Formats: sequence, structure tokens, C-alpha cells
Amino acid sequence: MGKDKVDLRILKTRKAIKEAFLTLIQTKGYERITVQDIADEAMINRNTFYLHYVDKPDLMEKLCQESVEKLNVCPSPDVKDIHEIDEAMITSSLREIFYIIEGDIAFFKTMLSHNGQPNFTFHLKEALKKTILFDISDPHHDRKMKVALEYMISGLVGVICLWITDHENLGVEEIIEHLSEIHFNSVLDLFKNI
Repeated sequence: MGKDKVDLRILKTRKAIKEAFLTLIQTKGYERITVQDIADEAMINRNTFYLHYVDKPDLMEKLCQESVEKLNVCPSPDVKDIHEIDEAMITSSLREIFYIIEGDIAFFKTMLSHNGQPNFTFHLKEALKKTILFDISDPHHDRKMKVALEYMISGLVGVICLWITDHENLGVEEIIEHLSEIHFNSVLDLFKNI
């Protein structure tokens, strides 16, 4: 029972540190934040911060890693070949991705802003590649496939950024509908219908 209280305190402290860190990134920018700033904003002392994180870069790395790992959703672990992926699987993965991001919207909005972590987009893209491909190892990953995947993932990250800035007016289901239409129809056909 005592252990549960300690775990809850640790979770509350880490949550306070995370919220303080995000607030400070938005107001001061990452580079100008100090550990003392984070401790003051979280209403903890520096020693408490150091019980959880080595330093500011360690905090950033752990928060980014934790958020990106949540995106690793695979609705069909039995898929072994890229040709087995169908529209329903991709739509389901996209829906899950957007709901996960929505659950931690403040973090993603901060990391993808101009004050956020510049490398976060790279980590997000890598996580999305794994999610979209369900970690399938396919020997046919040639240059054409790499270009197509990069094009699709870069577009998806762009849509995520667009949605994050206006998530109150763009619902997850609306975004999924638009993405499905783009992914499974010709882009030229979509432009013709505008």
C-alpha cells in the first residue's frame, strides 16, 4: 500500500515537471529554460527534479520518446507482408494515431511549434513509418518505395501539424475521412473535384 502512494507521488511530480516544461517552452523557448526555471514552475526543488531526470536534455528526450512510443499502434500484428495491408487497417491506424495525439495535444502542439524540439518531427516521422508499415520487413523496399513512403509520411506530419493548430475546428473523424480520400484515391482526381 505504501508503494502505491510513492508511485502516485512520482507520477504527480513527473506530470508537474512535464506541464511546467511545456509552459516554459511556449513562453521562453527551449534554449533559455534552466532546470531552476522548471523546478520553480513545477513548484518543486531542484533536487526533486534530479531524482527524475539527469538534466534538461534528458527530460526532453524522455518526454519525446514516451510520446512517440505511444504512437506505435499496430491493429493487426499478424500482417507479415506489406501487400496484406488494406484500407481498413490504415484507416484504423490513422484514427488511433490521431486520438493518441489528441490525448496529449499540449505536448505535441508544443513540440511541433517553432519553440519546440527541432528533432521531434524526425522522431515523429520514424514512429509513423513503423506504425503505417506495422514493422513489416519487406525485402522489396527499393528507392521507389522509400520515396513514396517519405512522401506519404511527410504529408501526414504536415496534416498533423495543421490539425494541431486548429483541432477545435477539425475533428479526428473529419481528418481521417480526408486522409483516407487522399490515400486511396488519385490526388489528381481530388484536384479535379475541387
